[in-house]
Amino acid sequence: LRKLLAIKGKKTAVELHRELGQVMWNDVGMARSRESLERAVRKIRELRGEFWSNVNVPGTDADLNTALERANRVADFMEFGELLALD
Repeated sequence: LRKLLAIKGKKTAVELHRELGQVMWNDVGMARSRESLERAVRKIRELRGEFWSNVNVPGTDADLNTALERANRVADFMEFGELLALD
């Protein structure tokens, strides 16, 4: 959690979550192909790299912090999305 709070990037977890959703919808959805799945894996890996270097999570871990909770979930979604594309 402290790692997420220390990044101080420019994008919110919501923005990155939306980008991941677009990749999943366009490339991993019902009309998928080998090429679209490979493209999705590349995009998700790029997004994960951007997430861990450019996410901005305001607040602290001392109290209830919904932005921190969301960022933690989005980090999990990135891994799950890649797993779905690989499987």
